[in-house]
Amino acid sequence: MKKTWEPKGLKVTRLSNPKMVKIMEFAVESGEPVMIENIENSIDAVIQPIYARMIVKKGKSRYIKMADKELSLHNDFKLFLHSKLANPHYPPEI
Repeated sequence: MKKTWEPKGLKVTRLSNPKMVKIMEFAVESGEPVMIENIENSIDAVIQPIYARMIVKKGKSRYIKMADKELSLHNDFKLFLHSKLANPHYPPEI
């Protein structure tokens, strides 16, 4: 999976990374794919608007409100969640 998306600028991060929010904000606006590795049963609420697809449309533009910022959603943005758990239990929106 990584090799498929690396030519398109795949950013790989973890929830424990202090720069994870900045990476996500940049990727949402620039259209780069992001992979969050080693997700446990709980997922940080900061990225909840992204995986729940809380998209706001204003005219022809689409936005996602993440924390206190309103980010312009690029059409090419992709989010991949990776878990090492054999049988994870996540809410349906994930």
